[in-house]
Amino acid sequence: MSFSNLRKNMGERPLLVLGNIAAIGVTRVGGALIDGITYILVARYFGPTDYGHYLSLLAFLNLVDLTADMTVTDITVREISKDPERTGTWLASGTILRLLLAGVGFLAYLVYVYHGQIARTPGLLTTAWIASLVLPVGALRMPIAVFRAQMKMHLELAVVLATRLVNLAMFIALMYYHGQLYQFFLATFISRILLAVLVWGAVLVWLRVRPRFSFDTLRSLVRESFPMGLAGFFVAVQLKVDILMVASISGAAAGGLYGVVAQLPEYSLLIPSIVTTPLLPILSKSFGEALRERFQHVYQNLFDGVMALLMPIAIVALVMPRETVTLLFGKRFAEAAPVLPLLVLSIVFMWVSHAVAIAAVAAGLQRSFIWIQSICVAAYLLLNWILIPLWGFWGAATARLAGTMIAPFLTYYVLKNQRGFTLETRTLRRTILAGLVMAGAVLFFSRYPFLFAGTAGTLVYGAMLWVIPTRRAE
Repeated sequence: MSFSNLRKNMGERPLLVLGNIAAIGVTRVGGALIDGITYILVARYFGPTDYGHYLSLLAFLNLVDLTADMTVTDITVREISKDPERTGTWLASGTILRLLLAGVGFLAYLVYVYHGQIARTPGLLTTAWIASLVLPVGALRMPIAVFRAQMKMHLELAVVLATRLVNLAMFIALMYYHGQLYQFFLATFISRILLAVLVWGAVLVWLRVRPRFSFDTLRSLVRESFPMGLAGFFVAVQLKVDILMVASISGAAAGGLYGVVAQLPEYSLLIPSIVTTPLLPILSKSFGEALRERFQHVYQNLFDGVMALLMPIAIVALVMPRETVTLLFGKRFAEAAPVLPLLVLSIVFMWVSHAVAIAAVAAGLQRSFIWIQSICVAAYLLLNWILIPLWGFWGAATARLAGTMIAPFLTYYVLKNQRGFTLETRTLRRTILAGLVMAGAVLFFSRYPFLFAGTAGTLVYGAMLWVIPTRRAE
């Protein structure tokens, strides 16, 4: 895209937008790399059975945390972008709402712990209590919404990478000294406390935001966030419940084997957020008749960018699933490799859904997420209930794929039908063609080491994108 088109599509400060895309890109890439290393090292350290115990707690805690994050963060970013004079009021309301959600999540966590296998597993109950400490401190990272709304994402870059490096360092030290399971959750709690101190220090001292409580603002945020919260809970359910069900039905070892690959879709969402996070404020400010053309262009570019990022990752995992799992997690987890292609296809639909959903939030259509995600989660839970006892891993992965296929089509329909925004497929067709050529290249080079085959295929993909015409009708 030319610089003049960038100014046309994103407003009068394209360098600010590009700077924030770069900042959030480094944050997401760096965070994904650090988290990925942590995720891989922990799986390798514990092995399938102990990793299954670790996931039996972490998956539920992340379900609560992810639901709360999806409930509040994007709506708070949108409202601060539209109403910057009341940044402190929106920040206070967002923090209070996150704390309330953490309290509700803690009550659900207690029920899960004391009415499941955790309470009956020797030594795991104490670990569960220590693990619960991560819930309230997770609510204290709401100042990140201020960084995003004010397009100061370099601050998020600094604090997120610093705290994740600290977390990784503590995990490596625990592995070196043969740490116990509860100590890993204690390390997570300490790193989250550090994150809270840094983000609040930055927003109070550097940005000089003064939180102010307003009951009307809190009530408005609750009203606007409720659809996102319910939809976010349903999304979190689709990322976690199949792991918990496999562990409950087939045992901790099976839960660890399936869980190690079933978490890849969730971690993969860090990548499209490189593009979507800085563009949400732009889309929010662009929504309206006077700026309709700008919204359409940003929406199209958002979708095209996400799909271009997705293709090489998906192709490598689809063509070489066993090599991918073995490289990441070791031979002990190779048994889970056959279901990776199904999970990779679910990643494709999740990324498309994410891109379209960000545009829907900016257009004020988040209430439609309730019925959309209700359909998705109903199909997902029903299929899990039927298929996991019959097919094990395959049943869980099939249910995951079915649930994620529904959302992008329904969300696109709502955005098109109610706001009139559509997507053209010219660039998508080009991306798919380049991906197919890449798949052939990866398959050809699969006789060589995995990293060589993946790198060669990615270079072929980049070359195809370079040579295939990209002209789009204006």
